[in-house]
Order: sequence, then C-alpha cells, then structure tokens
Amino acid sequence: MDPNTAIDWIPAGQRHGFGDLVYWQDKGSVPFPARAAQIDTIVLGPHAGARFPAELRPFVAVGLTRRKQYDFSDVITASLGRAWAAADPHVVFVECPHARVALDPNRAPPRDPSADLREFFDRLQRQRAGESVSFSGIDAIRPITFSGETVLMPPSTEAQWAALTDALAGVRALGHDPYRSACDEVIDTVLQTRVPGEPLVVVGLHDTMNTKMRADGALVVERPPADRLPTLVNFGNRGDALGNPLTQPPTLPGADMRRIADAWAHAFGIGPSARAEAITLNRPYPGGYEVSHYAALLGRRGQPRTGAFQVEFLREALLGPRATAHLQQPGGDWPPVDSAHLGSIVGALVEAGRLLRA
Repeated sequence: MDPNTAIDWIPAGQRHGFGDLVYWQDKGSVPFPARAAQIDTIVLGPHAGARFPAELRPFVAVGLTRRKQYDFSDVITASLGRAWAAADPHVVFVECPHARVALDPNRAPPRDPSADLREFFDRLQRQRAGESVSFSGIDAIRPITFSGETVLMPPSTEAQWAALTDALAGVRALGHDPYRSACDEVIDTVLQTRVPGEPLVVVGLHDTMNTKMRADGALVVERPPADRLPTLVNFGNRGDALGNPLTQPPTLPGADMRRIADAWAHAFGIGPSARAEAITLNRPYPGGYEVSHYAALLGRRGQPRTGAFQVEFLREALLGPRATAHLQQPGGDWPPVDSAHLGSIVGALVEAGRLLRA
C-alpha cells in the first residue's frame, strides 16, 4: 500500500504525557513554570490529533484512506498551534494526540460511552434507510466521518462489542485523559503565576472546510449555505452575531469578543468592506464543550478578566491554494504543510496578540 495513503497509526501502548502534548516558546530550554507567568493565551487543540491508536486497528473499516482519516480531524491546527506557541512567548498550545474516534474532547464526557455508541449505530442504520435522524448528544465517540464514511465497523456480536468497549477505554487512558490533565495543569500553572487581574483567555482552535468529501476523495461537495464558514475565521463565545452573550455568565464578554475580532481583522489586513465576508461571530459555530467548560471553570475560581472563545478557521485559509487545489482532486493522500503560507498566518496571529496587549 502507498504509505502516503495508508492509515496513520500510533503504536499500541503509547502513552502521552505533559511534555508530549504541551508547546511553548523555547520549550527545549525553558521549563513551563518559568514561561507560565508570561502566558495570556492558552490555545487548546482538541481535534488537532488525526492519528488512530493501533489498539483500534481491528475495528477500523478496511479501505479508509489517510485523506479520509485526516479530513475527519482538524489536522493542520496541530502545525498551526505549535508554530503559534513557538513564535509568541505569551501563547501555550495543548494538543490532543488521538483522533475523535477514540473520544472527542470537545463533547461533554458521556456517562456511558458504549451505550451512546450503540445508539449512534442504531440511528445510523435508520438514517441509511432514509429516516431523518440527529447524532447530537451521542457523538462523543464518532464512528463515521462527516461525509458519512465508515470509520469504526459496527460490532455484530456481544463479544465484539466487549472487545471494542475495552479497546476504547484503554486508548482513552493513553490519549484523551492525558490531554485533559495537561489542559488542567496548564491552566492551574498559569493562574498560579500570572499577575492578578491581567487578561487571560482560553482559545479552542479548530478548522473546517466548506466542502465535504466525495467518495473518490475529492473535497468538492459544498456544504449547505447555513453551514459555511467565512473566508477566514468564525469566532464563538456562545453568543449572537454581534458577540453579545446568549448565556449567563458569558464565556467571554461581547465587548472583548469584538475587540479580539477587530485586532485579527487589522492583523490579517482585512478592510471594512471585506470584514463581513471574512470574519463572523457565532455563525455558524457558537463554540463547543471546551469553551463552556473552561469559561465556567475560570468563573468558579473568581478570576477577573478571563474567559474562553472558539476559533474556527476556514481550513482552506490555513492550507493555502496549492494544498486546497490538491485536495479537490480524487485521491487518498494528504498534502504536506505549506510552511511559508502557514508562517504568514502565524505572523498575523502574533501581530493580533501584540495589538491586544498594547
């Protein structure tokens, strides 16, 4: 099999720790507690990991390609988050190592993952028979891609269910749980070292394409208009189209959300006439579980001038035109990162941070 199209596996038994998942400037020479006092932006990558733990190999559909695997994740946010943290001493990035097929960190932790997965497969069968169904609330483990491609094969016997349940529980302890622990440790360390009253935000870093995948691997099937992202980024603070909160307490005050969006627009060179097309607030994505979870956590700790918001980049904006054009053709591979293009994105992010601190 072509190694460029084969599934990307994590070796069985590989456990991830803080040092594997957390990135900051001069990581090789500066311990994190020494850097933490400068941090004002904690960036989380719950979908940055695209690789599958090898323990799931017996359950993954035959014929799944690397392109389908990577499109199932927000794989380029790993490169972006690491580079952003390396370029800005005020930023730390925490990366989940596993794809969402193991357990999605941006979903509320399920009380019974196996029961939810059974329900997902049941609804999937009904959907494929023509019924209209929703997977909301039961997709913390997601066995299909967003284009409907099978990732995990549905077990046909109780013995197979038991084996899959055990495998999923085992890999959660190797990847998802260390990621969540690393997020909590980063936040604890930053709160302990920061100057009281200085701003601090938790940022959920995501990306999505405006097209889904055709069966031959070409990413050309347009999403419905209501689901399409702007040309650069959607910010989510669980609010309305102006950033004004719809929940109390807000994940981030509306005025702060608008100020951040203004700084990004300036840093990315987006003028007033292009603003509405390039940047939106809470449309189509208002923010997921991590935004609400960490905003509430900071609120419970009584931390002033803190909050959380979600960043949903248009993936095409991160990929660049060459990689995007490649993915619009049939195939099973994934193009290499366009480092120069991604570097320009990172430069704008650093500039936006500078403007916000000024």
